Parts: sequence; C-alpha cells; structure tokens
Amino acid sequence: MVEHENDKILTEILKAVSDTTRRSLLTQLCQQGTSRVTDLANHYDMSLNAISKHIKVLEKAGLVTRRTIGRTHWIEPKIERVRLVENWFKELKSIWELRLELLDEIMTDGGTEMTELTVNIDKIVNASIEKVFDAWLNPKMLSKFMRGMPDMPETDVEIDAREGGNFTFVMHLGDETIPHTGKYLEISRPDKLVFTWASRYSVVDNSTVTLNFTKIDDNTSKVSLSHVKFIDEEARSGHEGGWRCVLDKLNEVVG
Repeated sequence: MVEHENDKILTEILKAVSDTTRRSLLTQLCQQGTSRVTDLANHYDMSLNAISKHIKVLEKAGLVTRRTIGRTHWIEPKIERVRLVENWFKELKSIWELRLELLDEIMTDGGTEMTELTVNIDKIVNASIEKVFDAWLNPKMLSKFMRGMPDMPETDVEIDAREGGNFTFVMHLGDETIPHTGKYLEISRPDKLVFTWASRYSVVDNSTVTLNFTKIDDNTSKVSLSHVKFIDEEARSGHEGGWRCVLDKLNEVVG
C-alpha cells in the first residue's frame, strides 16, 4: 500500500500544508493570484519575516514560486503538484471501496462459510536463499516481480517491512488499477514469510500467503508458496496463474 517515485514530493507537500497559516496563504494566493509578500502579510497578525518563512516552506514544496522585481517579491501559486495528493487519496479510496465490495459480497451470500480453496506452488530460483528472501521485503525488487501478468508494467509498492506492518501493491492493467493489501504476520529470515492478502478475488479476512524458503546450494533455492481462502474456484485459479507469473518474474529479477 518501494516508495513511489514522487513520495518525497508528496511528503513535502503534506508537511507544507499541515500548518494553518500556510494553508491560508496558499488559499489566498489561489483566490487573488500573484501577490506581493507585503500585501500577503497585511492579512496576518505576525511579522513580515514570519510570513516569509512560511512562504519559503511553500516554495520548497513547489506550491508557489517567487519572482523578484527590484526590492519587491511577488509570489505566484503553483498547484500542479497538488495532483500528487489527489492521486494518493484516489488510491486510498480505491482500496477502501475494494474492502467494502468484498464485505458486501460476503454479507450478500448470507454469511456463507469461507472456502478453503488453496494454491500451492513450488519454484526453483537461481539465487541464494538470503537473496531470494530479501527480495520479498525490498520495495524496488518487489515492484519488478510482483506482477500478476507478464506484460504488466512495474507495480506501485509501499511496505512497512516488519511483523504487524502493512503493505499495498497497486498493479496496473491498461487504465485499470488493481490494489492488493495485507499485513505481515511472520518474518523469519531467511526461512519463512507469512502475510494476509486482500484483493478483489480473495476474501477480506483470513486469506493468507505463506512462503517457505529452502536452500538447495549457495546459488539455488526453492520457494514454496501456499495461499489459502478464496471466494470461489475461479478466484483460486486466477490467483494461481498470477502467483506463477510472480515467481517466474522473481527468478528473472534475482537470478
């Protein structure tokens, strides 16, 4: 849920607008357009120097630009970067709607007992057991091999790589975004990794992926993947194909 390429910018924007004065300044600039620093300061019960410091924070975040003519400083709003925040909230909304959709399916079925359908896959990987294990907790590596289909572009990955930490994988299929979320339940390097899994085709709760890693030699290892609980056989079959693609990509990336 690897950091996005624009995460640093997003962090700066959120930090900049976390202050009420800076939000007010940005709103004022958007309403009245390019303004002098002295004119902006007239609206606040604080010194010109204090206002200038707030404007510098907005500048650093790329939300305003400064143009100096003589001794006069003109500040212009630049809110194109706000789209990063908008896209982030859209992603959160998509994930939340996914969870509600899955919950609705479960409730519509009258609380039907969750199925025990399972995917079990073994894959020989041409890399050491440590390298293979670490790839599953390396954001940059994950973005390259966590793909449900061979022709998918790199996945957007955000992880908190600790037991109890959450992750989000957003796969892209054409114009469609497909979010997957979960929580790390067990991290035992380099032998075992267990996490929950929520997507459109697995149940919201208790759908769990277990990865067991076995050393064959210094440059070869085996990954045994087990994924339990799906809505139906079609979902199980779809995930089986997806996980096989993921493991094939893993071998390409680390091998």
